[in-house]
Formats: sequence, structure tokens, C-alpha cells
Amino acid sequence: MKIILVTVLALGVGFAAAFFGFSQHPAPETVRVVAAEIPVAPANPAPAPAPVEKVVLMPAPPEETAQDILNDLLNLKLGSGNARNAGLRKVVFKLETLTLRGNPAVPAIHEFIGRNVDVTYSAQDNANSPTNTPDANAGNNAANNSGNNRGGNWRGNNGGGFGGGNNRGSSRRARNLTTLQADWVVPPSLRLGLVGTLKEIGGDEAEAAMAEMLATTGRGVEVAYLAVLLEEMAPGKHRDSAVAAARDLLMNPPAIDSPDHLDELSKSYLYGVLEYFKDTTFAVNAQQMLVGKDGRLDQDAMDYLATVMKDQSVSALYAAYENPALTNQFDKMRVGREVLNYVGQNSQANALFTQTMGNPDLDSRMKSFMIMQLAGGDFGPASSEVPTDPQVAANRIGLLNSMQSQFANDPALSKLIPAVVDALQKNQPIQPDVMRGLFGGRGGRGGNNAAGGN
Repeated sequence: MKIILVTVLALGVGFAAAFFGFSQHPAPETVRVVAAEIPVAPANPAPAPAPVEKVVLMPAPPEETAQDILNDLLNLKLGSGNARNAGLRKVVFKLETLTLRGNPAVPAIHEFIGRNVDVTYSAQDNANSPTNTPDANAGNNAANNSGNNRGGNWRGNNGGGFGGGNNRGSSRRARNLTTLQADWVVPPSLRLGLVGTLKEIGGDEAEAAMAEMLATTGRGVEVAYLAVLLEEMAPGKHRDSAVAAARDLLMNPPAIDSPDHLDELSKSYLYGVLEYFKDTTFAVNAQQMLVGKDGRLDQDAMDYLATVMKDQSVSALYAAYENPALTNQFDKMRVGREVLNYVGQNSQANALFTQTMGNPDLDSRMKSFMIMQLAGGDFGPASSEVPTDPQVAANRIGLLNSMQSQFANDPALSKLIPAVVDALQKNQPIQPDVMRGLFGGRGGRGGNNAAGGN
């Protein structure tokens, strides 16, 4: 029995050993026979790739030099119509490109300015060839950029009486350099465009080039623009040079070949420079220039004196009024009107007012504008500023009150004088309806019949 049990156990152990031994070794891999793949042509074969083209990289064109740009600007033909507009866009692009060149472009600009050649951009000119004459045309639209009338009041251009026009219109547009603008879309001329470019570049070299141009140019408009831009760059530094340039050109105006509108305004620009810097050193010269050899009034000289000398200009203006060489009556009236701005603060102005009001040859309408001027207001040829000094207003009130009995029988002036006295007391301008009520019609701004006008 034991033998059988041992035999069974032995067989069991053998079977177990065989089982565990067999499970320790993996079964042999199944041999797979892989047949060689035979390519099959697709139904829609893809096209063969195109041969690659060889790309030859060319070197970039050399960058335009500042001299190249200046040559292009000098030789650019603007033409007319749409072609002109395209040309002007090129001008703007070229100048901007020149500005982006920065300080390295300054020597070329400096040299170009010294050649005294220019191109006008403002006027239609089919030929538009470079002007090879010293300080040639700078263009008309600089006048449009040059500022407003002094004091902001309209001055009629009709003569007659002291209310007659002071003509502060187109011929006066260059005077107020405090509103001069150089941030134009298209500059009036190439030279002025380059002045703006130098200002944008900035730095010592650019400033020096502009200062040299200020000392050598013969054009009033260029002196004005340079004076203002240099003052912005270096306040006070070039004041004396600008004043000296303006004085010199006023005393010795150069001959300009083919002058344009800006050259006609040259004197106005130069006096504007003196006014801009509040220079009084030219006052004696301006007084001597008030009445020209042709017997006409130099209005630029008159406005300069009135602006920088104020009430101290009355003596010079009164002398011009009394000067027998001043033969043009409208000019005489303009000087008289400027003197009357100082009624109430100057004895000569008071005397002229009293003398004129007593003139039997002047009608009521002419005298009415003189009276309204004392209160101030915007009345075309009678426009003036409201007096801000209480003592001046009081002096004017006293002067008018002393005349009330003199004009008691005048239907218009007997009503106007109290109205002006009331306006002075209230520190208000005279109202337009006052004139309409007295004389009828439209009264206000720029009436053509005012003060004996045309």
C-alpha cells in the first residue's frame, strides 16, 4: 500500500515538475511566411513633382543718399491736374525720407541751401523748372500759413474818415508771426521745406545750418520762418541775428528776380520779425519811412510803431498826419484813425479827435464812426478794442460829455453820444443795432458806405 502511495506521489511530483518546467519556457514562435509586396499602380497616378527652379538672390539696391533725394526734389516735374497731385505726394515722401536720414543728411542740405536754387510748389506751373536765381520763389501758400491779423479785428479796406479802412486784409496776413505755422502738408517751396526738415532733424549741425541761412538769405519770408523755428529750437539764442537780418533787409531791400506774392509781402514779414521779438531799435527808422517819396503811407511801418511803441507812437503818427507830403487822403485818414486809438490817454490824440469832430466838412455818419471807435466793437471800418483801463474810459466819457451840447441838434449824434457813454460805463462794446437804429441799413460789419467809403 505504501509502495503504491509512494508511486502515486512520485508520479504526481513528476507531473508537477514537468508542468512547471514547461510553463517557464515560451512556446516556440509561429513562423510566418510574408510574401513580397508587388506594387500596384494607383487608379489616378499623382503627377511627377516639378523640377525645383534655382532662385538667384540679387543684392538689394543701394539706399538713396541725401544728395540723391535732393537732386530728385530739384528735378521733379509737378505738371498739372492729377499728375501734379502725384508729384506733390512724391515731394512729401522725399522730404520725409530726408528727415529720416537724420543728422548725416545735414551737410548735403546745408550745401544745397547755399546754392540759392528753389522750386515753387504752391502755384500751378506746367514747366516748374528749378529756379536758378538767388532766393527764388517760395510759393504763395506760405501766406495762408503765416498767421492772422493783428488784434484779431477786421479792418475794412474802404477809405473815408478815420473810420476808413486800415486794410488789415491780405497785405497784412504775414504780420503776426506768433501764429505762423510750419507743419504744412506740402511746403510752399523746396527751400522752406528743407528749413522744416532741418528743424525736425534737430541737433547742433542742423541749428548751425539754419542760422547761416538766416544770415545770408535775401527773402523776408525765409527770415520770418527761420526766426520763429530757431526761437523754438533755442529760445533767445538767435534773436539778435534775426533782428539784424530784418533791419538790414528793410534798410537795403535786395532786387528779387521774378518776385511772387510772398516777395510782395517781404516787408510785412520783416516788420513781423521785429514785432515778434518786441524790438524797438528800428522805431526811428520806421518813423522816417512812414511817408514815402511817392507821398503814400507805409502801413507796415505804421503798424510796427503802433505795436511795439503803443502810446509812445502817437507823436510820430501825428507828425505823419500833419506831414504835407502825405498827399493821399485815404492814407491820411488811416493814420488819423490809428492816432484815435489813444484818445483818453494822449493829449495829441485828444486834440485830433476834438479837431476832427469840429470839422464842418465831415458829415454825421463819418463822425459817428469816430465816436463808436471810443467804445470799441467789431464794426468793419470802425472796429476797435474795448478800453480796459478804467481811467482811459473815464477820460473818453468826459470828452464825449463835453461835446453833447455841440451836437444837441444833430438827430443822429445827439443819440449816439449817450449810447457810447453808456457802453463805456458798462465796459461793453457798442452794439450793432445802435448804428442800424440811427442810420438804417445793415450797420454792422464792413458796411461799404461807412465813413465815406467807396
